Amino acid sequence: MEDLRPLRSSDKEDVLEIAKLTWEGHDYLPYFFDSWVQDKESHPTAIEKNGHVVALANLRVIDNGRTGWMEGLRVHPDYRGQGFASILTHHVVKLAREIPVERIRYTTAVDNETSLHLGGSVGMQRKFDLAVHWQDRVDEITWSTPGHSIKEASVEDLYPQLLDSRLLPLNVVVYDWKALDVTRDALEKIGAVAKFWVQKLQEDIVSFSLGFAREDSSGPQWSFTIYARDDSSFLDQLSHHLKMASDADCKTIFMTYQTGFDRTFHSLDWVVTVEDNELVLTLMEKTF
Repeated sequence: MEDLRPLRSSDKEDVLEIAKLTWEGHDYLPYFFDSWVQDKESHPTAIEKNGHVVALANLRVIDNGRTGWMEGLRVHPDYRGQGFASILTHHVVKLAREIPVERIRYTTAVDNETSLHLGGSVGMQRKFDLAVHWQDRVDEITWSTPGHSIKEASVEDLYPQLLDSRLLPLNVVVYDWKALDVTRDALEKIGAVAKFWVQKLQEDIVSFSLGFAREDSSGPQWSFTIYARDDSSFLDQLSHHLKMASDADCKTIFMTYQTGFDRTFHSLDWVVTVEDNELVLTLMEKTF
């Protein structure tokens, strides 16, 4: 029999085993497990069977209590097809109602039919899409654009100008698969791990980006998100982040950007496109 219960610190070995079998061992669960079981705003749930955790998911309360962020839904490969993902999804939605929050959200790939079906089964809808691309050996790229000046910005510089710029869909900023409403508090939280850059025409923001270095299984990786008004400002920001990656000694990039710049991006001769290094990310949402 299976048992639906809160995830515990003692479950770490089982969770690491699931992570090892997910995304060819590149799962982010090992980096977040400890914070999930310690954070009072996180509500991780496990399904235990035969004395081991075989599935899990987390609900994290963000946006000053407004949003329940759904993340980390995993089922051990040996236990898939038994409805555990559906059980966890419905449980998390029930939990979100009880907390309560105003809405639930998560991001997933648009070609992940299982994830989209699960979201749809609890009334969630797609809100907007962003393209994702990762590439290694970027230290060998010498490409750059002349462009207009891009300057680092503080939270004070950005808020509320970023809201007024209308660059971000639904005034939601996406970084590293996560999404937050653009508030001063959210920008400060993101700013604890990332830096911000803006490009202005006179006093108007025409492009905005954020980026940070992190450790990946293959070494240091530069992760960044770009929002831009036109091709020129998009390419300027892209050039800027390749330099940031180089300065941080990162040989790999993980970038998120508006799908409208997909053709412009893939026209660049240094872009390496293979099936495994890009996808389209979508934000799923349900309001209560």
